[in-house]
Amino acid sequence: MNNPINKEPATKQPLRVLIVEDTEDDAWLLVRSLQRAGYELTYERVDTAEAMAAAMTEQVWDLVISDYSMPNFSAPAALAVLKESGLDIPFIVLSGNIGEETAVESMRAGAHDYVMKGNTARLLPAIDRELREAEGRRRRRRAEEELRESERRFRSIFLNAVAGMATLAADGSFLQVNPAFCKMFKYTEAELLGKTTFDITHPADIVLTRRLFSEAAAGQRQAVDYEKRFLCKDGETVWGHVANCWLFDDQRRVTFCVSLVHDITPHHKAQQEIRQLAYFDTLTGLPNRQLFRDRCRDVLERAGRNQVGLLVLDLDRFKGINDTFGHEVGDQLLKVVSERLTDCLQKGETLARLGPDEFALVLPQVDGPESFSLRAQKMLHCLAEPIELEQQPTYCSASVGLALYPTDSDNVDTLIKHAGIALHKAREQGTGSYRFYSPEMNLVTCQRLAMENRLRQALDRRELSLHYQPQIDLQSGRVIGMEALLRWDSAELGSIPPSRFIPLAEETGLILPIGEWVLETACKQARQWHQAGFHNLRMAVNISARQFKQADFIERLNHILQAADLDPEHLEVELTESIVMERSEDTLLTLTDLKVRGIKLAIDDFGTGYSMLSYLKYFPIDRIKIDRSFVRDITTNSDDAAITEAIVVMAHSLKLKVGAEGVETEGQLEFLRRCGCEEVQGYYFSRPQPAERAGLFLQRHFSGKAG
Repeated sequence: MNNPINKEPATKQPLRVLIVEDTEDDAWLLVRSLQRAGYELTYERVDTAEAMAAAMTEQVWDLVISDYSMPNFSAPAALAVLKESGLDIPFIVLSGNIGEETAVESMRAGAHDYVMKGNTARLLPAIDRELREAEGRRRRRRAEEELRESERRFRSIFLNAVAGMATLAADGSFLQVNPAFCKMFKYTEAELLGKTTFDITHPADIVLTRRLFSEAAAGQRQAVDYEKRFLCKDGETVWGHVANCWLFDDQRRVTFCVSLVHDITPHHKAQQEIRQLAYFDTLTGLPNRQLFRDRCRDVLERAGRNQVGLLVLDLDRFKGINDTFGHEVGDQLLKVVSERLTDCLQKGETLARLGPDEFALVLPQVDGPESFSLRAQKMLHCLAEPIELEQQPTYCSASVGLALYPTDSDNVDTLIKHAGIALHKAREQGTGSYRFYSPEMNLVTCQRLAMENRLRQALDRRELSLHYQPQIDLQSGRVIGMEALLRWDSAELGSIPPSRFIPLAEETGLILPIGEWVLETACKQARQWHQAGFHNLRMAVNISARQFKQADFIERLNHILQAADLDPEHLEVELTESIVMERSEDTLLTLTDLKVRGIKLAIDDFGTGYSMLSYLKYFPIDRIKIDRSFVRDITTNSDDAAITEAIVVMAHSLKLKVGAEGVETEGQLEFLRRCGCEEVQGYYFSRPQPAERAGLFLQRHFSGKAG
C-alpha cells in the first residue's frame, strides 16, 4: 500500500522506502520511526518476490529495508530481485535475530548495511549515509556517461566535419587529422601524421605560426583565430581561417592543440576582387559613390576661393524602361548614358554613378550659377538624342539638381544631399528640368520628414478617424450608401488634408497598415448601422494600389468582413483608374475574386486618368464615379458638360452604373439627373461627417428623400 505522510514542507525530507517485511506491526513501527526522524514518507510493504518485483516496476524507490528472514521470503531473496532489476538502490537488512556471520554474508551478497530492529540510533545514520553514497554513485555514473557521450560526439564530429580538424602536439606535430583536413591539403592521413604544421605552412606565414605556438607554450594564449596560407601537396596555395584552442595541464604546460581550419580561398579571392572594384561601378566603369566623395573632398580642399559645382542627375522613367524591356536593355541604356555624359566632361571633372539611374558630376571651378546652369542644360541636351534599344528609338530624359560650394555647403556629404533635394524639386517640375538648391527646399524636406514621422505614430495615438458622406439614389432620393473618408487631426500639426498625407502614406508604405485600419473601422461601422435599422446600407471604401496588389489582399479583406460580421454585398471597393487599366492577369484575378464574393466594384475619380471606358469591358466593374473636377463646371463649361454626358452614355452601353462626386448645386444635380446618372454625393446633401453625425443624417433621410 502507498501511504504518503503530510507534514510542513519546510521540515520534511521526501523518502521513498520499499519495506520487505511480513509483519505489518513491525513495518508500522519502522514507518513511525522514520516519520519522527523528519522524513516525508512514501512506502510500500511487500513480503514476496513477486510483490517486490511488481513494486519496483511501478514506483521509483530511494531505499529498500528488508527483514532478514520471513516465512515466504528473505533478505537474500530480496537482494536477488534487486540485482535482477539492475537498479542501484541502497539495501539495508533490518532484523531482530541476525547473527554476525549472517550479517557479513548479507554484506557480501550486496546489502549495504545491517541494523538490529529497534536500534533507531543506528538505523537513521545508516540511511543518511547510504542515501548520500547512492547519490554519489549516480553522479559518478552520469559523469562517466557524459564523458563517454562527449567522446563519441567529438569522434563523430571530428570524422564527419566538413571543415578540416586536427590535434597537434606542443611542437606543432600532427597527432590526429580528419578526412576533410586531408582532402583540403591533398595529403593522406599517414603522410600528415609524420609532419608538423610548419611543414605545410606557406613560407610567408611561418613566422606568425611559430610565434603563436611559442606564446601558447609560454601560457600566454588559450585560443586564437587567424588567417594564414597553407601549401598543399601539389604546391597549390590555400587560404585558411584557423581557430586554435590549446589545452594545458595543472602546471600550465601545453598538452595538445585542437585546430579547426576552414578553406576561405574563394572568399579571399573575392575579397581581392572587391578591393580592386571597391571604387568603380562594375556596369559603367565610372567612379562609385565612395570614390566620388573622396574626389569631391580633394576638390573642396584645393578650391580656395573658387566656386565648386556639384550636379546630381536622375533618369526619368528608367523604371518603366526596365519593366518594359528587361534589365539587360536597361543596362545597355545606362552604358550609353554614361558614355554620353562622359563626352561632356572637361579636364579635372569627375562623373560618377551614385545609384541605379543616378549620376553625379563635380566641377572644380565654375564662374557662377549662370555658367553652371549652362553645363546642366548641355548634359540634358546630350541625352535628348534617341537611343536605339531593341531596334527602336527610345528617348531618355533626365532631371538635374545643382548645388554650389561654398554657397550651399562647405561639406561634401551635405553638398550631395542638397543637390539631391534640388533634384527632387526638379522632378516635381516635370521631365528634362533642373533646379538650384535653396535653403527653403531643405525646410520643406524637413517638414515632410517630420510629417512622415508623425504619420507613423498617428494610428497608435488614435489621431486618424473616418468621416462618412452619404451617397444618394437620384431616382428615389434616398440614402443608399456611405463613403468612408479618412481624416487626420495631428496633436502637433493640426488638421491635415488628405491631399497632403495620403500621397506620403503611399510613398512610404504606411498606406498598408492605415488602409487596413480604414477597412476594419468602416466595416464595423456599417454593421452597427445595419443593427440600428439601416438595412442594406452600402459602405464604400477607397483602396490604394499598394493595398490592392498585396499577395494576401483577398485573405485580409475576407478576415475583416468576418470579424465585422458584415455581408460582402454591403461593401463597395473603390479603385483608381490606374489600377484597372494595367489589364494584368493578377488584377483581373483579384477583381474577379472580389466580384464572386459579392463585393461591389467602383472606379473612383473617373476621367482624371486614362479615361478609356472601352478598357472596362474586360473587368467585372459595377459602377464608375465621375470626378468632381468635371461636375464642378458642368453648368457653365460646355466641354465638361459634353464629357460628362459622353461618359454616362458610354458607361450605360457597357451596362455600368454611373455616380458623380462633388455635387454642390441644384443646377448640377438637375444636369446629372437629365444625363441619366444614377447616384450622386456632395456638399449639396452633406459634408463628410463623423460617424455619430452621419448617423443622425441617416435617421432623417434613410427612408425618406435627401436634400
